[in-house]
Amino acid sequence: MRNYVISILVGGGMVVSAAATPTPAFSADQYTFAVGSLGGTFGRLGAGLVEIFNQKQEKSKFSVVPGGGKSNPARIGTLGADIGFSFGNLIKNARAGESPYKKPYANLRMVANFYDSCYHQYAAAELVDGGIKTVDDIVASKTPIKLSVGKKGTSTEYIASIMIKNLGSSYKALEARGYKIVFAGVSASSRQIRSRGIDFYFHNSGIPNAGGIQAHLSRDLKFLAMSDNTKAGLIKAGFAKCVIPGGIYKGAPGETHSVGTNGVVIATDKTPTDLVYNFLKIAHANSKFLGNVHKIFKTWTKKKASMDLGIPKHPGAIKYYKEMGLM
Repeated sequence: MRNYVISILVGGGMVVSAAATPTPAFSADQYTFAVGSLGGTFGRLGAGLVEIFNQKQEKSKFSVVPGGGKSNPARIGTLGADIGFSFGNLIKNARAGESPYKKPYANLRMVANFYDSCYHQYAAAELVDGGIKTVDDIVASKTPIKLSVGKKGTSTEYIASIMIKNLGSSYKALEARGYKIVFAGVSASSRQIRSRGIDFYFHNSGIPNAGGIQAHLSRDLKFLAMSDNTKAGLIKAGFAKCVIPGGIYKGAPGETHSVGTNGVVIATDKTPTDLVYNFLKIAHANSKFLGNVHKIFKTWTKKKASMDLGIPKHPGAIKYYKEMGLM
């Protein structure tokens, strides 16, 4: 959503606005970039992309706005944001008007594939050792549990809701049994598990996740396993099997099998071609800078960005990938 400042050239060569205040002929076009929780993977990746884009050219400027992998397709599809992050399976569902979306957003277009996500289920080690080893065990527990399922509108919370529903329960039913259900973002969840305000929290993120690493260093944590039944329900919802390698997080020396999807940047068919083209060109020309923002950028190649995920690509992306010999 671009905003213009119109100025008028008057006698003597002075440039003034309609309010007779000196100003440049045009301001930069302003656009919004929707991420997830500001401390999460989308937030960190988006902040880096926006910073380098705004530094390297003057015509257009992005501002970061918080959002979520689940909510962003509808937000962008209704032009409530210009560009932003979501996940491959959720974008496909949004385009088709399938759950969790109530109407189709066929105007969504893929800009770039960024990374593979994997669902992290952080858990207090003493409770895992005491028998709470899966979400199934959380729902079946006779002792109330304190957990964060993620901020509403995020893919993290969406996955949690599917798991709990498939196990025949709901947030309200668990709260009625004395459970503490927290809808917190990544940074807040990490802080709360470290301070023992909660004992479990979930996060659909790239690998590694800084907040998760910090949490593991500050408290004895392990990862929950994922039962075959729960995994099957999430695969039915469009997620795919993934593995969190051992040795990345303290307290998790072995592999953890989970589900995940692709982190993707999307726009709409109304997003300017030049904006998307320049966004990709600047991002790939500054891989060193972005690699210092997040490790995901160190493996983000042009080939990975241009992957065919079954989502129509934006004309600006097509132009860029054709120039790179990738289409």
